[in-house]
Amino acid sequence: MGTTVGTILMSYDIDRLHTEVKDELIRMGYMIRWNYPGHQSYELPNTTVWHSNKSSNQAIVDLSTVCNILRVKIEKAVAVIATEFVGV
Repeated sequence: MGTTVGTILMSYDIDRLHTEVKDELIRMGYMIRWNYPGHQSYELPNTTVWHSNKSSNQAIVDLSTVCNILRVKIEKAVAVIATEFVGV
């Protein structure tokens, strides 16, 4: 469960320090925007990130680690393998 490595999409709700948590995840290689080749860049919703080479378990561990360090409470989170997604 959650050990396949691939493109991971993770969405989370936390109680505070939203910018600081997102900044730490970005430093860990998570991204907040994507683009289709030859098209404009799209930004994900505020508390959603993706990574091109993680497992869903590792994504949740990364979020938990960042939140523990910053003393932030995770209210809910989900990480899924995203082999194909579309957005606007």
